[in-house]
Amino acid sequence: MNTLKLMYHKSEQLVLGITGLVFVLLLWQIASILELFNPLLLSSPAQIITAGMELTAKGELWGDVKVTIIEFGVAFVGAALIGLVLGLVMGWFKRVEYAVDPFIWFLYSTPLIAFYPLLIIWFGLGFNTVVVLGFLFAVIPITVNTFSGVKGMNPILVRAARSFGANDFQILTKVALPSAMPMIITGWRIGVERALIGVVVGEMFCSNAGLGFRISYYGAQLQTANLFVALIVVVVFGLILTQLLRIVEARLLKWQK
Repeated sequence: MNTLKLMYHKSEQLVLGITGLVFVLLLWQIASILELFNPLLLSSPAQIITAGMELTAKGELWGDVKVTIIEFGVAFVGAALIGLVLGLVMGWFKRVEYAVDPFIWFLYSTPLIAFYPLLIIWFGLGFNTVVVLGFLFAVIPITVNTFSGVKGMNPILVRAARSFGANDFQILTKVALPSAMPMIITGWRIGVERALIGVVVGEMFCSNAGLGFRISYYGAQLQTANLFVALIVVVVFGLILTQLLRIVEARLLKWQK
């Protein structure tokens, strides 16, 4: 009995979360059976499961997942690398900060979806525009967080490094980068979410493949069950990315120490 209590306390959050989810799904299914709402508007868990199995069997779902993963990967990796380098350089060189800062805050405070018509004109419909939109959504928070991490570096560490003869590059890579790592990781975490949002939104508006396109397509066709399948896959993909980033975070923080 004591062993069961100990196991419950260790995994209480997970158990209660799953219980709450199952309870909501049961209520949803019961409400559907009792016809308390229009099935065209909300579908039901049973219909969603059936639709998911059918889409998986056809191979249609996996094709869209593959497209979204590729577009997200290109957008986020590009944003992570450029945001890291730009944030480090802005935080280290004041003249670069003064020159780039207005553009960064302009993009930070602007609804980036407003650039969608221009992106269509510049890059056309499809892959390029989706990737650029995901990149723009992610690169600004990564840059800003990296910049803030470098600016918040302990000046005593810099003076100590210089007293041992370290040059600027050594201080940047051996002191500034490890010191800014928590803020960099926070920027990456925000960037993952925003890159996924940008890619899905881009697919909804200017693509003929990907999970975002399927969400838009199924919504227009009132295929609510299929729409929920695509939504659930997006949510699961986001959860997987978050967990992977936690693993990367744990390893990088160990390196920082």
